[in-house]
Amino acid sequence: MKTQALILCAALAVGGTASMEAAHIGVSLNIGVPAPIVVHHAPPRPVVETVVVSPGPGYVWVAGHYTWLNGAWAWVPGAWVVPPQPGAVWVAGRWEGHHRQWVEGHWEVMAPVVVAQPGPPPPPATEVYVEAAPPPPQTEVIVASPGPDFIWVSGYWGWNAGRHVWIAGSWQRPPAGFHHWDAPRWEHRGRGYIFVRGRWH
Repeated sequence: MKTQALILCAALAVGGTASMEAAHIGVSLNIGVPAPIVVHHAPPRPVVETVVVSPGPGYVWVAGHYTWLNGAWAWVPGAWVVPPQPGAVWVAGRWEGHHRQWVEGHWEVMAPVVVAQPGPPPPPATEVYVEAAPPPPQTEVIVASPGPDFIWVSGYWGWNAGRHVWIAGSWQRPPAGFHHWDAPRWEHRGRGYIFVRGRWH
């Protein structure tokens, strides 16, 4: 009830151009794709809104949108709302004209996406020894750190497909128990250069 009250207050504050009936609709807190509704005409153009300041952390802005109510389109003003559960994402309603169907806006819980951290590729099985000297290091812009426990791993020249390739620098979280990064380098030996891999210690 507390969340619904917040939604109603935000709706009344933002939706000055909307009717009172529409303002009382609120944002659905149901999770999952609802069944399509047969509607023979598309919703009107969205109302232009001003996004007000968020009331605090944890809120998500749900833009104003139309909903099908009692046989007619009703405008729901945009509002800052707390998602019904962690990881829930608001999916706007959509009009499928070729089927004359409307799918209401709803919350969905997306499957987690595992993103591999950028950085040095796994070391090759054998040492890399080449005759060509690596080019001078490239100038990099060090962006802001994503957190206090990250270490900047500078870019370096690697070797792939018979040529030097630049591996861009990135912020890396050290493996457990490690605090320093020894950057990879090329050492001049004999008539060529040998690649010394980077390592955590």
